[in-house]
Amino acid sequence: MTESSTALRTASEMRGLDTSKVVIDDDQAPPKIEAGSADEQAALAAMEDLLADGSPSKAASADLKLMCLRGRKYDAARAAALLPELLALIEELDLATPTPRLAADLASGKFVMTGATDGAGRKILWLRFRFHDPKVSSPKDFARAAATVMLHALRDADTARCGVAVLQDMTGLRMKNISPPTAKLMFGQVFPRLPVRLGKLCVYNPPWFVGRILLPIVRMLLSAKLRARLVVLNGADREPLYRQFEPASLTEELGGSYPFDLACWAASVEPALS
Repeated sequence: MTESSTALRTASEMRGLDTSKVVIDDDQAPPKIEAGSADEQAALAAMEDLLADGSPSKAASADLKLMCLRGRKYDAARAAALLPELLALIEELDLATPTPRLAADLASGKFVMTGATDGAGRKILWLRFRFHDPKVSSPKDFARAAATVMLHALRDADTARCGVAVLQDMTGLRMKNISPPTAKLMFGQVFPRLPVRLGKLCVYNPPWFVGRILLPIVRMLLSAKLRARLVVLNGADREPLYRQFEPASLTEELGGSYPFDLACWAASVEPALS
């Protein structure tokens, strides 16, 4: 089977991809309420009032409640609705229990938060799926690693408040790295239940089969909001990338100066809170 026919088959397997519930930042601005402020405490109290007495949500840690509140821009009703979904996700993916597979997925570098921010103050989520092997890491394995990374990063108040900017570095990507079931799980069941808002999705240096075959088809499956946040940078030229992310916020691999040690970072990622 040729690479073109494989790409077409993969694109057809993306049918049913649902991104409608992924939360997109509408106004591209951080919340006006500051972390740790009296206003934040008042919003937390309002959220608490909406949680049923004796429920797992009511018993959840203050840290998780604040993640949901900050991730939904202090809308108490939306935060209260999100919390049980987040708790269910943590249980379904068994995020509180580290595993050798999880450690290997974190160490691979395919889904990392370097700690750098973009010009809008959003933490950069750096994806390198050339390091993903669907034959080794199942969709659930990938989801477990991704959710663990996100929830670890969201312990930082400003990350939860400001949202994230995704840099999907497709350098070296091959068809064998792409898994439609993983994409469907992430967009349909994982991202919508995480207390995170997407501010930007930048696809850098996609190979020809992505740019010419997969992206045109997948783009039609994306929600209007997500399409509006999508930026595609064809080719390996760094200048267009630097217009999206300052070199100081990019690692040396991308010609930037932001210090990042993958091994140290992977070892620092902790299991999800409960």
